[in-house]
Amino acid sequence: MDTRQSIKKQFMELYTKKDFASISVKELCASVPVARTTFYSYYRNTDEVRCEIEDILVDGLKEVSDRVSEGNLTNMDFTIFMDAIELYIRVNWQPIYAFLVNQPNARFIRKWKDAIKQNFSQRYPALTTVRNYDAVAEILAATMLNAYTYWMEHADVCRIDDIKPLIKNTLDALVVNLNTL
Repeated sequence: MDTRQSIKKQFMELYTKKDFASISVKELCASVPVARTTFYSYYRNTDEVRCEIEDILVDGLKEVSDRVSEGNLTNMDFTIFMDAIELYIRVNWQPIYAFLVNQPNARFIRKWKDAIKQNFSQRYPALTTVRNYDAVAEILAATMLNAYTYWMEHADVCRIDDIKPLIKNTLDALVVNLNTL
């Protein structure tokens, strides 16, 4: 593992245990271990580390979408997409859990919602000109993230296989309602 990876890994270890505002560069460097001058050759501050991790996670979600859709979101099998997103979340459980549940990160949540809304507009391009489209897209993105958050918070009693149909039904209902406007 290279130094940059070690810094991000250790940052997430600290982030899951303590408030972000209390994570100092000094503490992070001591826990890696790496000299502060080395840290500063990669990052200006701990927020930049967090931002890079957010971007990596959201880019990974976009890659899942691109891979599953093979560049054709309009005809993508939504069930396969949901299964692939579930797998991605499971593989990246610790940082996603930390940013959604443990210490909700508004910027990460916004980035993920924006990615969902971008996919939605690509899947249903004809709907983007419909009145209230932006509000509906925001509701859809919030619904999806809330469903994932609920599942992660209650993984001991909540099955993702019970959540995925709810997400699909919500999407379908929103599309039908947009079509009637």
